[in-house]
Amino acid sequence: MKDFKLHRYYFLILVFAGMFLHSCDNNEVPETKADEYFLSVEHKFNLTVQDIKNINPQFALIAPINNDVEIYKITYKTTYKDKGIQASGLVCLPKAAGNYPIMSFQNGTNTEQSKAPTENPRDDAFLLLESMASMGFIVVVPDYIGFGASSQLPHPYLHAESTTQSILDILRAVKEFGNQEKIVAKPTKDLFIFGYSQGGWATMQLQNAIEKTYSAEFNLVASSCAAGPYSIGYMNEFITAKTDYPMPYFLTYVLNAYITTGLVTNPITDFIKSPYASKIASLYDGKHSGGYINSELTTKMGDLLTNEFRTGFASDTRFATIKSQFAANSITPWKITTPTRLYHGTADDYIPLSLSQKMYTDFLAKGVSESTLKLVMVPGNHTEAINMVGLYTILWFLELKK
Repeated sequence: MKDFKLHRYYFLILVFAGMFLHSCDNNEVPETKADEYFLSVEHKFNLTVQDIKNINPQFALIAPINNDVEIYKITYKTTYKDKGIQASGLVCLPKAAGNYPIMSFQNGTNTEQSKAPTENPRDDAFLLLESMASMGFIVVVPDYIGFGASSQLPHPYLHAESTTQSILDILRAVKEFGNQEKIVAKPTKDLFIFGYSQGGWATMQLQNAIEKTYSAEFNLVASSCAAGPYSIGYMNEFITAKTDYPMPYFLTYVLNAYITTGLVTNPITDFIKSPYASKIASLYDGKHSGGYINSELTTKMGDLLTNEFRTGFASDTRFATIKSQFAANSITPWKITTPTRLYHGTADDYIPLSLSQKMYTDFLAKGVSESTLKLVMVPGNHTEAINMVGLYTILWFLELKK
């Protein structure tokens, strides 16, 4: 394992603390008939250069902070279950004329409507991301389906097709928005993508789609995937084999989402024991945090999960559909062509390091070179590793952008 030393960047780690965990100027931009994806944009607020330096004075040591930043909520068209819907996300523009690459950040797991990026843009974590636009990126943060403009829908947690489609479409909408004459920060085809936990999985799904299908539309420069549940079946085996698992809401979120969105027809009682099974639907109503949901469940997997699910998942035909869905929404390694880094904390007990190690080995077996794909292990558990992953990713992106 590589020994990571922060050297002169050590004091910058705090910049990224909490990265992944309001006055509004409501200026509506009408839809343009020529726009296929863009619907409207709402100006949220601006960050001046001084604001950004006040957020963290060390920003100027990472890159020159020369530009103010404009933060908007964008509403756009996408499709879900073969129907057109509206979705939303943040777009952050340097307030200076020029051509800029897009950096798309995919969120980690969230269960609260009020914590979606467009609903909580002044959260410390989002302020840090928004400030990255001052370094010469157009920063995009999708809400995901089920949040923001699509909050009337249940969130299709860890559903690959809808997640990827919604991210592709916000990127297209941002390009259409940028074509407006009044917008001086113009997006280029260059794209950097980054995500942690659920966002790491979403980032790799997005990379897969772009490399295989949309490479003519997007020039994918770099992909940073961190601590993602890339193989949902692997995660299920990891969790169900545990006596104690500290984040039971991860697994119950997947089970509830697949049932709610119609991917599987099993009742929740096939997976979850009483009295917890009867709580699940109300816990995932968009009003409760992951911490609260955990407190209403139990970390004892023998008490939470049915014996049939724990011991018979692999062979019992009752679980054939969800087993198939786990496989369909997992990453199948391919011969990637984009410079990619897999980051993972060495002491992660939520999503194990062994999953990223397996993905790395499987990618190399597909013929991916070690110069294209790097596994970067950093100290800390699932929460603690976020800080260093964020720092290394931004420094890497800035280096490539030059």
